[in-house]
Amino acid sequence: MNRIILAYCRDNAELAETTDQQLSRIGIPFEHLAGGAGDPLGQFGNALLQTEDPVVLFVTENLLKNPECMTGTLPALQKISGDRRLVAVIADGKIPAEGGKSFEYVETHIDRMGHALKYMNFWQTAWLDLSSRYQHASGEEKNALEGEMNAIHHVANEIGEIINVLRENGYVSKQEFEADDFAAFSNKTGLQEWHEQYKRIAQSVEESLPPIPRTAPQQALAETPVITGILTPEPAEDEEFSWAQPETNGRYSEPEPAEEETPSIEVPDADINFAGENLPEPETPEAPVDQEAAVDQAIRDAWLWLEKGHLEQGFELFQFALEQHPDNARLNSEYQSAREKYGKKEAPEAIEGPSTAEETVPEQPAQEETADAAETPDNEAKSYELMGDMAAEKGDYLFAKYCWDRAAEIDPAYPGIYRKLGLMTSEHLQDYRETAVHYLSKALEQQDDDAALHLALAGAMLQNGDAVGAETHYTRAIMLDPSMRTKENEKQFTAPPAAEPVSLEHTEVQPEEEAVASADPADWPPLPEAETLTVLVTGATSGIGRATAELFARHGHRVILTGRRTERLVLQKTQFEEEYDADVLMLPFDVRDRDAVQAALTTLPEEWQNVDVLINNAGLAKGLAPIHEGDIDHWETMIDTNIKGLLYVTRAIAPGMVARKRGHIINIGSSAGKEVYPNGNVYCATKFAVDALTRAMRLDLFKHDVRVSQVSPGHVEETEFAITRFDGDAERANIYGDFQPLKAGDVAEAIYFLVTRPPHVNVQDIWMYAAQQASSTMIDRSGR
Repeated sequence: MNRIILAYCRDNAELAETTDQQLSRIGIPFEHLAGGAGDPLGQFGNALLQTEDPVVLFVTENLLKNPECMTGTLPALQKISGDRRLVAVIADGKIPAEGGKSFEYVETHIDRMGHALKYMNFWQTAWLDLSSRYQHASGEEKNALEGEMNAIHHVANEIGEIINVLRENGYVSKQEFEADDFAAFSNKTGLQEWHEQYKRIAQSVEESLPPIPRTAPQQALAETPVITGILTPEPAEDEEFSWAQPETNGRYSEPEPAEEETPSIEVPDADINFAGENLPEPETPEAPVDQEAAVDQAIRDAWLWLEKGHLEQGFELFQFALEQHPDNARLNSEYQSAREKYGKKEAPEAIEGPSTAEETVPEQPAQEETADAAETPDNEAKSYELMGDMAAEKGDYLFAKYCWDRAAEIDPAYPGIYRKLGLMTSEHLQDYRETAVHYLSKALEQQDDDAALHLALAGAMLQNGDAVGAETHYTRAIMLDPSMRTKENEKQFTAPPAAEPVSLEHTEVQPEEEAVASADPADWPPLPEAETLTVLVTGATSGIGRATAELFARHGHRVILTGRRTERLVLQKTQFEEEYDADVLMLPFDVRDRDAVQAALTTLPEEWQNVDVLINNAGLAKGLAPIHEGDIDHWETMIDTNIKGLLYVTRAIAPGMVARKRGHIINIGSSAGKEVYPNGNVYCATKFAVDALTRAMRLDLFKHDVRVSQVSPGHVEETEFAITRFDGDAERANIYGDFQPLKAGDVAEAIYFLVTRPPHVNVQDIWMYAAQQASSTMIDRSGR
């Protein structure tokens, strides 16, 4: 660390300048990263993503409403927060007053759902306005608007998550940040030894400080010379220390000539930790957010939806605002005006999206409700549901999913939320087929007599290759609603499976694309208690990987989940934490990406660094063709995933095991790594490579007390192995209808058995088939 980044909206430059001028007196080198009007969209976020230094981010109303500052910022904040390098400072923003001749300061709040909703509404409104302009534009103007509209759309989808990242990271107010001569800053950056020195300097020079400039520095981060060497000067050793203005400033001066010697600098050893638990919780402001400003925003938003023809959404916004401010005369008057204008009229045609459904005018809320009602979990969930309804209405299904997910997270029993999620996801989000099954199943737990849910679940299961489950739910649907028995549905759900030649498929460690499925934990036998282990599972989002992670979590072990699909990891982490009270860390990355593997595994939080068990599970098969007809892209994918991915992860984790003289590595191989079969050439080669690597790794690591094992299963259902191999061809992939293969939970139990053997026992390999499979090509297909 050789500098600290001050990141802010250019409208709030004085915040950074104040901090810089105060703290640079003791030699702290700061770099400024300012974003604002006129910058290319995404420049600020990209520059933030590229930095490897600690970041002080000034979070203001201006920053949260500035497209140049918000575009592309989410991944940067996730990375910096994940690396524990983020110090978030909540400060007042400012808005023009008196025709732009002066400014008024406005408070910035992110601590409550109502505050987050304000920013979500702001960006949704901005996107709607741009969409309207885009539809009426033509030619060059339309082309120019398209890029801006896409950027605003992304921000509208991400602003809620940006605020979540800031809240989970932890933040301080500007007053807390500056209190006691920046004591909080010193504590958060590991510079505690400087605090007394700074206090002495502050006292000696307080009266002679030059005025603080009110303009932002013009240099962008990439153009700023980087100060080389170690960060900090030695603290003053005596009371006679005198401060002098530094001769150079890293932000504005040219780099020093090579012949000039850099002063000797030392950094005090400190555990720099920006984790949220080490940041003081912000105090709830004593004064509420300006009521009139909130009312103004609510009225504008409600009329916007009404005027665009979305009557239900507009009236619901009025209703929500009245729940917060039931005694506000102007709000009640506007609500009555809206009812008089739209209450008995047909909905006009919407500018975007389909016309609204039949109008429903909400009842006016009871006046005795207090403004604090908005702070209850019920109203937070209602807020997110409302935002999701708006997004779904205009066809923004991913944002609708995000909002409804948040509502379900706040209140898992929220009426109808899983029904909305399930029906919308199954119909409109084909990339979330497995998630749709999860949502629909949860919805049926609350309402098992809903025929539409059963039919939707049947369709989702059929898409995932579960024809038996699909027929079961279809049968239930037509029992509840006979009108659903149509020729099309009968053909789709009850047609006998096509005759299938003897399959040459081999089960495999499930790729991240596989179905989210595992054996029912209730069917797993109880296992003896053991010490708590830290277990890392690659490809943990589905199939064998998911079942294995769940088994370890159920038995109280700490689990690190890795996979490419963050959305699945989040669902899985939430499930394990809620059902098993498990300690779970999720790491979204692709094992094929060496840099991503290194970034994730070499910077694990300190409490997660001692990995006891590594389960190299991620892998896949692509294609089934003779060598002279093979698809080279398929070859590359299999080699990169099955061999190189395993090596990248092992190389990152094994050194720690060797240093601790403790650990267990389990590679998930395949029967295809034991015996080849026609047309399986490259896939078999990758699995033979896993077998050879397992043996060679054992020779390298046994002298360091690190165990190495392998599990090599045959056919395993509850996966998308065949779907992946045949590029989504469901007919070719339907290979389990006439025999019972292994289940993902069966393989998970074998893995758990290996890990729970006494330390002196190393089971080297488990080669397992289902009872109806005898070899790669010999399968009893007489029925399940």
